[in-house]
Amino acid sequence: MSTSKEYKIAIIGPTETVSGFKALGAVAYDATSGAQAIEHLRVIKEKTNDPDANERYAVVCIIEDIMKDLDETEYAKVATGALPAVVLLPGTNGSQGYAIKRLRQMAEQAVGAAII
Repeated sequence: MSTSKEYKIAIIGPTETVSGFKALGAVAYDATSGAQAIEHLRVIKEKTNDPDANERYAVVCIIEDIMKDLDETEYAKVATGALPAVVLLPGTNGSQGYAIKRLRQMAEQAVGAAII
């Protein structure tokens, strides 16, 4: 069993966007499609939830640009749970609206009404 209490931060997106985050200590995963992002997220969650794993992640950031072709149902399955927290970040083209859409859905589910 791992005794490490340290958690990492991961970022998933196109190489040219995520490579700079390595300097800040984040672990970068290259993905150019929503399917690739989901697969990386699935592996990261498995590592985080494995008590014997040496790698655990507290936060996973996904570049919003690759979310356009993502299956929402698949994303919801993989992004649930306490750890790691999944955060959408705007890409080089600015916000595409996916992050606010997801936040709106989560708020509606929690409150039972549209508040955002």
